[in-house]
Amino acid sequence: MDTVENVAFSNFILSSAGLTGAARRHLARAAQLPDWVLDSGDTMVSSTHQLNLWELVEHKLGDPHVALQVGKKNTLGNFGLHDYLFSTAPTLAEGLARSEQHANLITTNIGFAVSGESEEEANADVRLRNGHGRGRELATQFALAAVVTRARNATGRDVHPVRIRFRQSAPRRYQPFVDMFGTRRVDFGAPTDQITFRTADLALPLRTADPALAAILGRCAAALPPPPRLEVSWAGHVQQALTVLLGDGRVTVERVARFLATSSRSLQRHLADEGTTWTRELDRARSAVVEQRFRDSPDVTQAALARRVGYADAGALRRARQRWTGRK
Repeated sequence: MDTVENVAFSNFILSSAGLTGAARRHLARAAQLPDWVLDSGDTMVSSTHQLNLWELVEHKLGDPHVALQVGKKNTLGNFGLHDYLFSTAPTLAEGLARSEQHANLITTNIGFAVSGESEEEANADVRLRNGHGRGRELATQFALAAVVTRARNATGRDVHPVRIRFRQSAPRRYQPFVDMFGTRRVDFGAPTDQITFRTADLALPLRTADPALAAILGRCAAALPPPPRLEVSWAGHVQQALTVLLGDGRVTVERVARFLATSSRSLQRHLADEGTTWTRELDRARSAVVEQRFRDSPDVTQAALARRVGYADAGALRRARQRWTGRK
C-alpha cells in the first residue's frame, strides 16, 4: 500500500532542524523531492520522501536524537487545518480523537488511536503503515514527541506520560528520551509504539477551546476535496537521482537504476514509454547542473565543472554546451 503525507512534514523537518539555503535544497533533492514541492502548501507526496529525509537530516547534523528535538517544536499552526481541529476541542482527549478522525488531512501513513487500559490510564498507539529501518525509527520518535509536545502546549500543563514504548531496539543513550518525555519508563523492543497517558490528564481542558469555531472547522474539513498528490514520472525520478549522483564518481544507467531500486533494462523501458532516453536525460541533467553552477559560481573553471558532471575534459564540456545552446 502506497501512503502519502503532506509536504508540510518535510518543510517542518528541515526548518526545525535549522537547515536553510543550499543545505535545505540539497537534502530535499537527495530525498527525491523536487525544489518546487517545498513551496507548495498542500501537496501530498509519497511517505518514502519523508522517511528518506529523516535519515539524511540525521546524517547531515550527526545527531541521533534530531527527531526528538524536532518533535519538541511542534507548536500550533505548522500543519494547517488539522492543527486547529485539535486545538479548538474542549479537552485533550477530544483533541486527540479529532486528530485521529482527520489524520488523512496530513498523512495516510500514521495510524493513531486512543484506548482505555484502566480507570487511571489510557494508551495512545502510533502506527506507521509503511516504512522500515532508521527512517521509520526517526519518524516514530518524532510522532510520539510531537503528540506529547502538543498536549503540553494545548493544556498549558507539563503533561508527563506514564510510560513510552518503542518497537525499535534500545539506543546507545537513554537520557534524551527521559528528558523529552519526562518519565524514566521508556521501553524499547516493545510490540507497539505507544504513549500511556493518565486519564486525568486526558480530561484537562485545552486553553484554545472554541466550540463555535470547532463546528465551522469540522464542516470545512468534511467538505474539502483530497489535496493534490505529486506524481513523479520516471524521467523526473532520473533527474532527481542525477542531481544527487553527478559529481560523486562515474554516473551510469546501471548506477542510477540501483539508486532507484530497479534494473537498467526496466529503467530504460520506462523512459522509452515516456518518449525519452537515458542519454537525453543525462544530457538534460548535466546541462541543468552546469548552468546552475555558472550562475552560482561564475569563477568556476571549465575543467573543474567538466569533472563535476562526468566529462573527460574542458573541451568535451565546451562542445556539449555548444550543442545545448546551438551556438558555435
